[in-house]
Amino acid sequence: MNADRYQTGTSPVGHDQFPDVLTGLTDTEFTVAGYPASNKEKLVLIMISRFIEQLALVTGEGRLDSTFQRLSRLDDEYGTRTMYERLADSEVETHIYGIRDDPDVVTELDVHVHGGDTAAYRRSWVVVSGPDDASQLVETKPTHAALVAIETGPNVWRGVWTYDESRVRRIQSHVIHEF
Repeated sequence: MNADRYQTGTSPVGHDQFPDVLTGLTDTEFTVAGYPASNKEKLVLIMISRFIEQLALVTGEGRLDSTFQRLSRLDDEYGTRTMYERLADSEVETHIYGIRDDPDVVTELDVHVHGGDTAAYRRSWVVVSGPDDASQLVETKPTHAALVAIETGPNVWRGVWTYDESRVRRIQSHVIHEF
């Protein structure tokens, strides 16, 4: 299976349903390769991304920032497009970042689109979400999450993801001010 063509679902996934092997990777640096070096490793990044996006939907407020390298990646797989349509219809303030290689791909999405062509746009895979005030959300744990991965070679990603609220807020601030 080529993870670049994998169709992830967008059905609700609770924190307790997320695989322990991935939750155990929080705050641990890891490296994964995509196709053709590996057919499955990059799926880890897709699954963590989908988990954070779903967390934003479950939380129902706050902000989600996601980098796509190229905006056309929104249509690379069914699950991504469907998830961002759901986010666009939610109360979550959703921002997407990428090279505007296909501006039409985002014309029907009610999200904030940020285009650029710097190395940060080309090499970053970031998905970060957190509510404005988590103290009101006692039922949702965790409330904040971030994935940061940098492409270190052709389709090779070094990354880390975290639930730590202060780290998540710093990552989100960096994305807001540097992209």
